[in-house]
Amino acid sequence: MSKRPFIERRTRFYLGCEGESEQAYGAFLQRLCDDAGLSVQIVARNLQPAGDPNALARRAVADAKAEHAKAPIAARAILIDADRLADLADRGQAAQRMLDQARFITIWQHPDHEGYLLRHLPGHGMDNPPRGRSLEALQAVWPRYHKAMASRDLGLMLDQEAILRAGRIIREFQQFLQMIGLMPQL
Repeated sequence: MSKRPFIERRTRFYLGCEGESEQAYGAFLQRLCDDAGLSVQIVARNLQPAGDPNALARRAVADAKAEHAKAPIAARAILIDADRLADLADRGQAAQRMLDQARFITIWQHPDHEGYLLRHLPGHGMDNPPRGRSLEALQAVWPRYHKAMASRDLGLMLDQEAILRAGRIIREFQQFLQMIGLMPQL
């Protein structure tokens, strides 16, 4: 009689993503976790259509609840662009309250995902390109970057050190990295 091997259940973490680029980034984080031998599953979910932070927050809260019904979720986070916050100040505040109430870690990408990625690169951790200029700023140091880049292609420029570099600068991202085990508690 053969025994079935015991398969350890991975600890699940929800990552709400404003679009395909963020979802690929979540898949990249999953690869780093796998490479580090962490028993973690990052459930990276595309919350399209993007734009309105309040609508994104509502979708994220509902989607995370549905995922938790399938299997427990240890923590929830969301990557959300900050570029429209000035235009939608009330909606941004309402979104933050909704996410706080649902115990999400809200990682505001300044001004957007490309600006967020730029902060991962050596010497660019404090860069804060103006709204509408972050893609140009990122491509100046990463010419092959394009929107909706596949996770394997992100790995050609980013690595665990780049993730830790960004985590040391972006407090909410640091909190998420510590929860999933990629960054030690300080």
